[in-house]
Amino acid sequence: MTAGVPPKGRLLIDAVALERRIAFIEQGRLSRLWIDRGGPARFDLHLGRVSKVLPEMAAAMVALEGLDDGLLPFDRYTGPLHEGQWVLVQISRLGFEDKGVKLTGRIAIEGLGMILRPHGKQIELPRKLKDEGRRADLARHLKALQADEDGIMLRSHALEWDGAALSGEYQLLRRQWQAATAALADPKKPQRISPAQSEVDQMIERHLMAGGECIVDGTNEFVRLRGILKARGVLDDNLTRHTGTQLLFGASDLEIDLEDEINMALSSRVKLPGGGWIAIDPATALCAIDVNAGGVDAGRDSEARAIELNARAATEIVHQIRLRNIGGLIVIDPLRVKSRAGRDRFEAVLRETFGAELDGSVQIGGFTRLGLFEFSRQRSGESLGERMQVKSDTRRLSNQTALNAVIRHVIGDCRNGLVGAVKLYVAPVIAERLALNEDGADILRNELGVAPEITADPMLSEDAYRLEKKT
Repeated sequence: MTAGVPPKGRLLIDAVALERRIAFIEQGRLSRLWIDRGGPARFDLHLGRVSKVLPEMAAAMVALEGLDDGLLPFDRYTGPLHEGQWVLVQISRLGFEDKGVKLTGRIAIEGLGMILRPHGKQIELPRKLKDEGRRADLARHLKALQADEDGIMLRSHALEWDGAALSGEYQLLRRQWQAATAALADPKKPQRISPAQSEVDQMIERHLMAGGECIVDGTNEFVRLRGILKARGVLDDNLTRHTGTQLLFGASDLEIDLEDEINMALSSRVKLPGGGWIAIDPATALCAIDVNAGGVDAGRDSEARAIELNARAATEIVHQIRLRNIGGLIVIDPLRVKSRAGRDRFEAVLRETFGAELDGSVQIGGFTRLGLFEFSRQRSGESLGERMQVKSDTRRLSNQTALNAVIRHVIGDCRNGLVGAVKLYVAPVIAERLALNEDGADILRNELGVAPEITADPMLSEDAYRLEKKT
């Protein structure tokens, strides 16, 4: 298939524990880090059962697998609803605070290259495609694939895909709908039929489909991604499975120490190349960033020094904002400069570094009367700090982050020869989580060959552990 120019960066995927860590390496630096722990997502496809009809709300409550009952508005479902009725629904809005999920019966199964709308009939192509010949070719090909009057909406990502990739994508989505209709025909209990493709998975697949390099540590994840490429008729030469005695993120043959980079991404202070530093202080209402000279080039002209250091700081600020996934209002306190040209240069570097994000997600406010620089960035999920640390104490790792760290450390020991019966000493909260989490216990059992004896040690911090061979 024709996929265009491969991405310049490469993806490294650590999938050995209870979470996936996906790192994007660009120009020898960690550019983005995603931490995926699964859970309910928008557009998950469920078989549910109507538990209560609420005429006063023009909606019904639907029992779901693993979630509180969801709200299904009458106008989002075709046909009448009654208690005890089995229905196929998708999550249209995730629950928050004391509100449950909101549902829709108008099914749209999203893939990387297309969206399948069962019985939707229409074939839709992206408006950006102006080549009438290509539009006609794609329409004919999708029409040949179309079964049971499925509606098919082609995504822009798939405009250059060949016939085999389009056919493979359609069959992947079609199988999800067939599984849903089979479950509806013989319902036994509420169940999630198929998880929606998360933004992280879409990003991974776009990278792979474009020929970008991807290295995976974790057998199941490697097999899954290879299967997706095979189903779309695409070669998997750019997909590599990591092997060896070291975990991928700590491998000595990487050009950077990823674990160290991740730790630095949680730090409030970042050194600037060439001297100086920035302080990043995220809060509820906004994120404050302070630029500091730190005594660098103290003998130089102060104005020239401030302009040059502010420019270097602007580039690093954008890098850190993306890496840490910081959104909302952001206020920067750069070094004071007297000239309008100096302030303009700072803003120009910010704009150039943000690039395409200025088309929608980033809104520039500019300098205030007090010399601060303001802009906003659209929020996209939790920040890296919120994902990894205790919200009330940014110096402590969250229990989930610490649990995955312990699991990865033990796997690293196993790759260096540790097998058999062991005693694993961990902090009490981690011992409790391992006792309640069968998946985590299964991972350790598979690596060691036998389930470890878990012992709580109150002297250990959350991400610390100790192993002793059983005699």
